Amino acid sequence: MPHIGRPKRPSLDILLIALAMVLTVGSAIAQDDDLLAQIEGRLIPAEGTLTDYGISLSLESLPQFVDWWYTLVPDVENDPRYVEALSSLVAPCCDDNLAFKCCCEDDEGQACNIIRSAKGLAAHLISEFDYDTQALADSILQWLQFARPDYYVARELENVGENSRSYGLTTKGSCYRGLCNTPISEGGCGGMKELIEPTITGTGS
Repeated sequence: MPHIGRPKRPSLDILLIALAMVLTVGSAIAQDDDLLAQIEGRLIPAEGTLTDYGISLSLESLPQFVDWWYTLVPDVENDPRYVEALSSLVAPCCDDNLAFKCCCEDDEGQACNIIRSAKGLAAHLISEFDYDTQALADSILQWLQFARPDYYVARELENVGENSRSYGLTTKGSCYRGLCNTPISEGGCGGMKELIEPTITGTGS
């Protein structure tokens, strides 16, 4: 009968290798967290940031910006600055479309509220401040990055070779994920008719 001895204990070398692997994985996770924080800090303006046009960034401004889509856009929609600025940006809800015409605008007069807010702001900046094309594009992008940070962070993660899904994010547009009637604060489009945004407690100014 063969002799059955005690199971061999793992050698010190194996234990050290295993420990090194654990430390390496932990370090990688910390570096990933750092990368996410760096991207967010670089791209996403903080709530309350005072803009060049005098309105602090807040989702409280959504009703006002959307209202400007109804009242001011008809007066500026043929202005080259309006067309060019919005055409230089993608729609964060469906980035295979430009902010000038998101995927739901095949029917005249239709738009989701995240795009309505961007266009309304653009119309206000032209009407009230006579912004040029570049200043207009910069301000619209700043607003969209604030309102829909999930898309812009996900896109930048993909740009630097990271899998955005491993961070719980995606570049797949909210329009294509059935989130048209989900609040903008939850990564959606904010509704296709009436604005859906339960975080709003008042009206922006």
